[in-house]
Amino acid sequence: MATQPQNRLQKEAEDQIFTPNLIVFALCFVIALAGFGYILTTLPGAAKLPPGVSPVCVLGGWKIALIITHVLTFALIPLAMRVFYQSLKRLGVPNKSIFASQLGLSFIMVSIASEIGWHVTQCWYYQNQFTMLNFMFYFFLISAFALWAGGLVEQETFVTHTINIVFALLLLAVSILYPLGYEANNASYKIPIYIALTLVFTVLTYRGYKLLQTWKIILFPLFSVGVNLAFIFLLDKYGGTLSDPNIPLNALFHILHDFGGTEAGVLIFTWLVYQKGVEAKNLIQQQ
Repeated sequence: MATQPQNRLQKEAEDQIFTPNLIVFALCFVIALAGFGYILTTLPGAAKLPPGVSPVCVLGGWKIALIITHVLTFALIPLAMRVFYQSLKRLGVPNKSIFASQLGLSFIMVSIASEIGWHVTQCWYYQNQFTMLNFMFYFFLISAFALWAGGLVEQETFVTHTINIVFALLLLAVSILYPLGYEANNASYKIPIYIALTLVFTVLTYRGYKLLQTWKIILFPLFSVGVNLAFIFLLDKYGGTLSDPNIPLNALFHILHDFGGTEAGVLIFTWLVYQKGVEAKNLIQQQ
C-alpha cells in the first residue's frame, strides 16, 4: 500500500508541463537561438558567383533523382516519429524525453527543407558555400540530433543537463565562426560544425546502446557519419567546380551522401527501436 501514493506522485510529476527540467531546456534554446538570430542578420540567402563564372544546373533525370532523394525524408521522418513514440512508451521512457525525441525528429525535416532551399539556389549543383540556408541546414541538423539524444534519456541528471548546455554552447560557437568563414571565404571555418555533429552523434549512439543493448547500434554512426562523410569527400574531390563542372559525379555523390548516409542511418536506428519496442510489447503480454 505504501507504494501506491508514491506511484501516484510520480505520475503527477510526469504529467506536469512546467518542471525544473523545462528551465534548462529553455535556457539551451535561448543560447542556441541567439546565434541563429545573429546569422539571419548577417548572411545572404544565396551565394554570389565569382566574376565571369556562370551558374551550373543539374537537369533531367539527375535532377529528378536528387529531388526524390531529398523529399523521401518527409516520408521517412514521420514514420520514425511514430515508431519512436510508441516504442519509447513501451520501454518506460519519460514523457518529457519522448517529447524531446519527437521535436528532434521534426527538426530533421526543418533541416532538410532548408537544405532543399539551398540546393534550389544552386540549381541543384552542389558547391560548398556559406549562405543563410546552408547554415539553417546545419543548425537544425545539430539541434535535431541533440534533441534526439535527449529523447533517449531515462532520467535527467546533472550530467545530462550539462551535456545539453554544452550542445547549446557549441551551436553558439558555430554561429559566431560561420560568418567569419563567409567573410574569409574559407571552408575550414565549417570544421567546428563537423566536430559538433561528431560529439552529438557520439552521445546519441552511446545513449542508444544503453537503451537498446545491441551492438547493431554501431551501424547508425557508420552510415550517418562514415558513409555520409565518405561521399562528401568524393563530392568535394571529384564533383567538379563551377568553372570546371562534372554534373554526373556531382549529382551521383550528392544522392549517395543523402540516401546512403543520413537517410540510411535514420532508417537503421528506427528499425532497431522498432524491434526493441516489439520485444517490450511481447514481454508485457507474456506476464
